[in-house]
Parts: sequence; C-alpha cells; structure tokens
Amino acid sequence: MLGPDSLKSLVANHKNTLKLLLSVESLLKARFIGMDVHVRALILAVACGEPLLLVGPPGTAKSRLIRAFCGAIGVLDENDAASRHDSYFEYLLTPFTEPGELFGHYDIAALHERRGMIRLEEGMMQNAKVVFLDEIFNASSAILNSILSFMNERVFHDRGSVRPVAMHCMFAATNDVPRGGELRAIYDRFVIRSWVENVRDTPEEIGDLIQRGWLETYGTHQTPNLTSLLDKLADLRREIRGLTRADTIKRDNQTLLGNLSHLVKTARQYNASAVSNRRLVKFSYMMTMHRLLRAVEEGAETDKPLTIGRPELALFWKHLLDSVDPMVIQKMEKLPYPVE
Repeated sequence: MLGPDSLKSLVANHKNTLKLLLSVESLLKARFIGMDVHVRALILAVACGEPLLLVGPPGTAKSRLIRAFCGAIGVLDENDAASRHDSYFEYLLTPFTEPGELFGHYDIAALHERRGMIRLEEGMMQNAKVVFLDEIFNASSAILNSILSFMNERVFHDRGSVRPVAMHCMFAATNDVPRGGELRAIYDRFVIRSWVENVRDTPEEIGDLIQRGWLETYGTHQTPNLTSLLDKLADLRREIRGLTRADTIKRDNQTLLGNLSHLVKTARQYNASAVSNRRLVKFSYMMTMHRLLRAVEEGAETDKPLTIGRPELALFWKHLLDSVDPMVIQKMEKLPYPVE
C-alpha cells in the first residue's frame, strides 16, 4: 500500500479521472435498485484493473449491470443488441465452448491455399478492452487455462507465440461458486467478488424494482463517449507502479496490520476463505484505490493526510470471502483496533 504522501499526490494528479469514474457510479446506482454495493465493487474493479465476479441466482441483473456499465462508457450500444463494438467482448460459456469461439477460428481458405494457420480474430476476446464471460465456471479446462493467462499476465498464448492483450477489465458472472478441483484456481484469481440477491419482499423494494426494472427492460439508454476513461485509469495505475518503491506504507502501522490480521484470522478460522498470499497483496491494492475514490467522493483537501480506514477494511468482508455467512461478517465487523 502507498503512504499518505503518495495518496495525496495521486488524488491531485488524477482527480478529474476519478470524478468521471464516480459519475458513472452515480448513473448506475440510479438505474439499479438495491445494488449500490455491487456497483461500487464494479467501479473498484475497473479502477484497479482487477477482474470482478458477480455471484447470484438467475434474474438478479448481474449481466444487466455489466452491460449498463459498458453502455455508460460507450463500448456497447444498449439499445441495439445486434450491434458489435471491437472494444467489448461477451460470451456465455458452456462445457462445450471451444477456444475458437473466444479467440477466433482458423481461416479454412488460407489452409487450403497453403498460406498457413491464420486466425480470424477480428472482434475476439484478445482484442477487446472489456471482457464479460457469463457462467465462467461452466468452461472446459482448455478454456480456463487460456483465461488464466489473460487474468494473470494479460497475454494470449497462440501456438507458441505470446502476445499482450488489449483487455483493461474483465467481468464474470455465475449462479454458483466452484467447490473444489481445478476451478478453485481461477476462482482465487477473482480478487473482487460481489454476492447479488433478489430484492426483499417489501412493498417499497418491489415497487422500486418494478419502476426501475421497467425502464431497464423497455426503455432506451444514452451511450456517452467515455471510452478514454479506461486509458486514463491505466495512466493512474502506471503512476501507482512508479510510486511503489518510493513511498510504501511502513510495517509499524500496527492499527492497520492488526485489523488485517484479525480479518484474515477470522476468515480462516471459520473457513470463509483461506486468504491466499496473492489475494492479500491484491487486497492492499484494492484498499489503496478505494481510498483515492473516497477522497474525491468526500471532497477531501489534498493537504490533509489520507489514511486507510474502516471503509477500506470493510471491503474484506464485502468482496474478499469465498462465501457469505452473516455470523462471520458480524465477527469481522467488530475490529479489535480503532480505525479512521
């Protein structure tokens, strides 16, 4: 994690970009009922460049939320389902999905003409800035191995060659999480997870759902041109990488480290998550990015020290666990050290 000085510098240098991202968040929150937590998870994933996994039963607007975000930044036309945009790739995975469906099939004519194996990859996953894979855990092992390289190294392995991919952010959705085997490896890579549920059976929530859901289902939506937002966020992440050696948080921050230790210990004790080393390091990055968003959201002055506080620690029990258990979350909310 970065220290207060670097956090202040980042807010000052990228305030307009963060404000633009927060404006997209406000737009999405206004469109979806009871999904503020999931919208913030999506915004945080886009800011961090980390993959987001939405978990929940069918009909809870998981796919709709992702498409609404893509429409809001201009990489998808929500009003024309048949339209294609090279910056966006979406696919529903099944056990029978073949690699060519994601990465492009080979040109049969070129093979007949002995011009070699040429992949028809226009509009395919490796060329998209935003990738959405629905029912991701239905995929075969061959597909999952390719996806892992996308998520980890942001590269595409193609018959011995390795190429960087255009992807800025990846979204995935599932009705259920894997319980074991090779699927756990890819599940662990989804650092940010959000558990979506149906609305509660109260007149107020059902009324709000019907009102907003009607507009979502039968209305039309404007598609602004905010595709540059993804590139601006990439600039922010590059600056963070440049600052990492110069100003990192000190190990003597016992309040923060004590709270993190409490959260990890509770998660492991109740089998809510093993909290792998990889996920813990990436969680520190999530907290850093969330603090930047919160500083801009609250209008904090850049001369005021910015420190990681309870809103950042709360991301642990909201988006880092393998499953949702109210009892475990209740124990985590009782942090043992004072926080901001």
